[in-house]
Amino acid sequence: QKGDMLDFKLDGGLSAQTFEGVDYSEAKNSQFTEELLGIMDMGKRERRSVKYNENQLYMQQMKQQGRSQQKKKAKKEVKLPKMLRLPQLEDWQMFDRNALYALQEVEEEAFRALPEEVQIAAGGTKSSKANPETKKSEEEQPSNDDAPKDDVPKNKEENPTGDSSNPETAKEETEGPKTEINLDILPSMLLSEEQLAEKARLLAEGFADWSRHHYNAFVKASGKYGRLNYTKIANDVGKPVSAVRTYSEAFWDENFGKKRFAPNDYDRVVKLIEKGEKKIDDIKGIQRGTRVLISLFENPWVELQFTHVNMKDKKFTADEDRFLLCWAHKYGYGQWEAIKFAIRRSSHFRFNYFLKSLPIEAIGRRCEQLMRAAEKEVEAMEKQLIEEAEEEGRELPSGEIKLPMFKELQAKKRAEAEKRFLEERAVLEKNVSDIEKQIQQIQRALRDEDGVQTIDSFFRSNTDLSENMIAELANVIARARSPSMAVISDEFLSKFPGKGSKKAICSKIESIGVKEKRADEGDTAPLWYLRSENTHMLTKETKSYLERLDDKGKKRKAGDSGDDGEGKAAGAAGPGGEFVEFPEYDGEEEPNENKKAFTLFCKRTRREVKNSLSGAERKNKDHVNGILKDRWYALTEDEKHVWKEWEVWDAKRYEHQWDIYEEKRNRKTAKKAKNEASVEKGLSSIPKKKGAFSIPKKKK
Repeated sequence: QKGDMLDFKLDGGLSAQTFEGVDYSEAKNSQFTEELLGIMDMGKRERRSVKYNENQLYMQQMKQQGRSQQKKKAKKEVKLPKMLRLPQLEDWQMFDRNALYALQEVEEEAFRALPEEVQIAAGGTKSSKANPETKKSEEEQPSNDDAPKDDVPKNKEENPTGDSSNPETAKEETEGPKTEINLDILPSMLLSEEQLAEKARLLAEGFADWSRHHYNAFVKASGKYGRLNYTKIANDVGKPVSAVRTYSEAFWDENFGKKRFAPNDYDRVVKLIEKGEKKIDDIKGIQRGTRVLISLFENPWVELQFTHVNMKDKKFTADEDRFLLCWAHKYGYGQWEAIKFAIRRSSHFRFNYFLKSLPIEAIGRRCEQLMRAAEKEVEAMEKQLIEEAEEEGRELPSGEIKLPMFKELQAKKRAEAEKRFLEERAVLEKNVSDIEKQIQQIQRALRDEDGVQTIDSFFRSNTDLSENMIAELANVIARARSPSMAVISDEFLSKFPGKGSKKAICSKIESIGVKEKRADEGDTAPLWYLRSENTHMLTKETKSYLERLDDKGKKRKAGDSGDDGEGKAAGAAGPGGEFVEFPEYDGEEEPNENKKAFTLFCKRTRREVKNSLSGAERKNKDHVNGILKDRWYALTEDEKHVWKEWEVWDAKRYEHQWDIYEEKRNRKTAKKAKNEASVEKGLSSIPKKKGAFSIPKKKK
């Protein structure tokens, strides 16, 4: 007997049906085995038989067809004959569709008002538009679904056409006498003479023979050749030049063509054509620049020179660029393949494998770059020629500006450079002759003078000071307020060297000034002041400076803390009247001068502009300054007023810092003079003994 898989035993005598000491092969566990196998049994697949009732399906389809036919018959309405209907009107045909559709509605209403016999005789057809009354009556009638099933085939046998009347009667009606009508007079029956003339005019306005293919070809050719190049447009469209001209004039007429298109479609097409025309103008411009630049040279293949060409990459040499531009002018823009063949045929570049291996796209890019550089160079020459003509007051002839040959321009530049050199040389020779005259005067004075004098006396005039120099000396005295006369004279000579001797200046200081101690000014020692009768010599700047100095002295006398204004919040009103403090300043160096509004704007905005540019553009100062200038001009008056308020604030800042600087400098001068005086006084008070200094003995 064949064994079961469940009776499988291992070599050790263990049964496969024993698990955890329980033997599941016994008869009492047969029920568990059946349940286990029942879970795994999927059962036998059953197939269902679907029965179709062919008769019932046929009856349902016939009912649906009968209902749809009845509905179509009820929905039909009378339409105009085909000869009176309007053709399909498209946007590009530029018909006045609103007016034509309005006339057709009037014509249809008049045609429906005619008798039915006339409508049928004229060839009128019924449209699929539903009549509301007919539709309502159909809904009220019972459907064919409610009729008995036996009636359907019976009706079909009696009247296959679906007409409920007698077939013989229907045949007599169809074969009855037909009404004849003259179709030539039918339009006059529907519309008046004025309406017929208006309809004919509106139909004549449009372009019924222009299809979508013609319209698309017209748009592409207009952008490719320009809107006025009717000959090339007609070749692409496939119509006569006169027809294309008429259509183009109607299309570009704002009172006609623009109104016959949808606004978005018309604007889109116009922008597309204008984009193509702009590219055409750009190409014409670079071709003109190339032609003019090459015409300036007698032999451009050898003499041609560039100014506005980027040579930093050093991929192309000047010789290669010269030949590429000449070939671009010879073959025309876009003929890059012809230029590539010319490079291969040229013996000049026989061993130039770099140029011979370049693809057509790279050659085209370089040629276009060179042509744009030529256009830029020609524009710069024309601009310079116009400026020279305006300076000389002569008028240039109308039309294209005629530039001189390159040799003439180079000769003119050499003449201007030589002229500048001669002028500079004449100035230097004059200065040398003046110096020689001064040396001769000094030598003559040395021979005529008796006695021993310092060398400074020969470089300064021994005569008295002029009135202008006396006034300048008075301003120096008023500003210095120094206890030493030598300090005042040194300061005057540093400003006006060679205007007098030190002895003459000191004597003039004694005559126009006085040395006194003014307690109300806060002086602790006698200082040199200008006499009251000579205050008329002071300038406005000196007077305003003295007034500010007096105000500060009064504040300091009243107990204000800080020598240089430290401890006080120094500032002024900024934009909008808001108080803005001045930056800290120690007075050691001269303060920065106040700036204009434009300079302050550039200083504040320059970092932002540079951050928005690339690394190469940041290094171009002219480009950065141009952007700043454009931004300044783009500001409104209110925005510029804010920067003007900053300009006023900066002027106050400079004035405040200058006062601190002057005050500190005057103190240093006074302190230095005081120290010198004390040193001289101390040396004179030391007792002398036998020509030597006496050193006191040390006390025990």
